Amino acid sequence: MTYAGLEGKVAIVTGGTGGIGSAVVDRLSAAGAKLVIVDLDGDRAKAAADALDGEAIGVQADVSTEAGVDSYIEAALSTFGSADLHHLNAGIAGKPGVQLTDAAVDEWDAVMAVNLRGPFLGTRAALRHFVKTGTTGSIVVTASIASLRGAADLLAYTTSKHGVIGLVHGAAVYAG
Repeated sequence: MTYAGLEGKVAIVTGGTGGIGSAVVDRLSAAGAKLVIVDLDGDRAKAAADALDGEAIGVQADVSTEAGVDSYIEAALSTFGSADLHHLNAGIAGKPGVQLTDAAVDEWDAVMAVNLRGPFLGTRAALRHFVKTGTTGSIVVTASIASLRGAADLLAYTTSKHGVIGLVHGAAVYAG
């Protein structure tokens, strides 16, 4: 499958160094997009960018903070002059097998920060950029099959992914 219309577009991919993120980065690069690969591990992000044939940069950023999101948006704009595509993919699962009665608040907060606040901040930044520049683009947020059902374990993960669906619905109504 080929992707038409991506040649020269600037694509930001959070969590772009593993799993789904790596596959997305590879496909976008093969289609001619310029990549901003975002990861909490900056060395890993830079190595992923260096491994591509196309134009790419690796950016260290904590997607759960406004400063982190601002840094990857600024890196895209200062390096490539644009930020057309946003794949908000970074996510963490938390400890497997932990039941609700044993769940720790700090772990709950950490999962919510990356999995729900991160996509909120990224979506907000993308939409602000589109409004400011009078441009349009795409925002893709990775949810999970967990966003469609309940689970006795990984409660924070499941809850965060349900929240992602609500975020996407609201953002679509706003931006549509």
